[in-house]
Amino acid sequence: MLIPRVAQYARFSSDNQRSESIDAQIRAMNQFCKQNRWQVVATYTDEARSATTDNRPQFQQMISDSSKGLFDIVLVHKLDRFSRDRYDSAIYKKRLKNNSVKLCSVLERIDDSPESIMMESVLEGMSEYYSKNLRREVMKGMNETALQCKHTGGCTPLGYDLDENRRLVINPHESEAVKIIFQMFADGHGYTAIINYLNEHGYKTKRGCLFGKNSLYEILANEKYTGIFVFNKSAAKADGKRNNHAYKTSDKVIRIEGGCPAIVSKKLFEKVQRIRARNRRNTGQYHAKEFYLLTGNVFCGVCGKRIQGNLRFSGERKNRLATYRCTTLRKICNNKENNKDYLDVYVVELLREKIFNKTALRRKIKAVNAYIQKYNTDFDLHYQDTENELNQVIEGLANITEAIEKGIITSAIMERAEALEEKRSILQNQLSCLKKYTPLEYSDYVHLIDDFKNIPRNTAEFRTFVQTYIDKIVTYPYHIEIILDVGFGITDELKETITIRRGDLYAMFESRVKEN
Repeated sequence: MLIPRVAQYARFSSDNQRSESIDAQIRAMNQFCKQNRWQVVATYTDEARSATTDNRPQFQQMISDSSKGLFDIVLVHKLDRFSRDRYDSAIYKKRLKNNSVKLCSVLERIDDSPESIMMESVLEGMSEYYSKNLRREVMKGMNETALQCKHTGGCTPLGYDLDENRRLVINPHESEAVKIIFQMFADGHGYTAIINYLNEHGYKTKRGCLFGKNSLYEILANEKYTGIFVFNKSAAKADGKRNNHAYKTSDKVIRIEGGCPAIVSKKLFEKVQRIRARNRRNTGQYHAKEFYLLTGNVFCGVCGKRIQGNLRFSGERKNRLATYRCTTLRKICNNKENNKDYLDVYVVELLREKIFNKTALRRKIKAVNAYIQKYNTDFDLHYQDTENELNQVIEGLANITEAIEKGIITSAIMERAEALEEKRSILQNQLSCLKKYTPLEYSDYVHLIDDFKNIPRNTAEFRTFVQTYIDKIVTYPYHIEIILDVGFGITDELKETITIRRGDLYAMFESRVKEN
């Protein structure tokens, strides 16, 4: 009887929880596995991550790994650790089920009975209610605090301190930096010039760091510097133009005229906003957060390091240029960067051609089934050989135990015992992982074609989906190797390498690239 392999998932959010929460969850899950004689093969943890979103790195890694046949069960302490959003819960449980992985909870014993299905739905609904109700109550309290012009939390804006009532008061030294920033920007100085001036004259950010562009973006957009206390600034942008009332409240925004001391004049602030608006009209299309589909899967063929996404503005017109670029110094690694848009689109089209069409998918499943047939043919002999070797190790340990009981203890015997113990552990693990595979059915995988078509692009879900079928991408100065993983989690032996010249990739998009 094969021992179920378990992947543990633990999470704590930032609402009144601490890292010890994860330790407690793992302790309880380890005890549960021990009682049920399950084998823990992996542990995934997300710290300070809310379950109302699937933007959890370790959670996504676990979902991705579930397609590789590494484990049979995902174990959580409570179902709300997995997700507090019923839609996300259904989506990811479906993906686990498609990968033959079951979701289990230590505290909520759920099986496949109709009653359990109903109970699971109730528990998920309660978790989602708790999360949304908590968010509503927290926001209600913060709104009340904001209506009193008190600081609602987070880092205090540069130029201000807090008094004993948590109201903003001017910090004389820091407020000088704020005035310099607004005046220099209004006078036509660029971000670099302002940053250099501030750093050279010893000014620091609120956190005591050197100034950077991100620091200036937030300061130049902060209406509090004109004496208007604003709460929920991101919602304020969606509310459109400001009005002249003493304060405005809605479900999204609170604005109170004279709610805090002013550092810059409204005239100067408005001038700065007009300049920023003009800059956005000219180059606003380049300031959106860039989405890198292949991030984490691209490696440098020269130095071997993982390649990162890079965004810059090139040429006289400051055109946006997003690339995959090796961060190693050029004098050490002279590899060339690759246009992100070109490589992302090419890889997606390559996956469509090689896997996600009916003809290609049938061909891939046929290749995997051929491997399964050969593997299963050799399985019994391999299993018996491993089992016989394990029995010999156990017999050797028994002989050593008998010798020790007779008082025969030497350093050589103890070293031999340690070696056998280590070997026994390895062989037992090998036996627990050995299993025969059932041939794949095309009907069970044809949904992948629709998933590939329908999952929205530029989303974490599509990135996770795509990277499941990519082993890695290696870029060299003049060509790129894309290694696809088409073993469907059964084997790593069915990988396919596609090579394309860098010049040919650029030519696909009617773009030229220097080859020398």
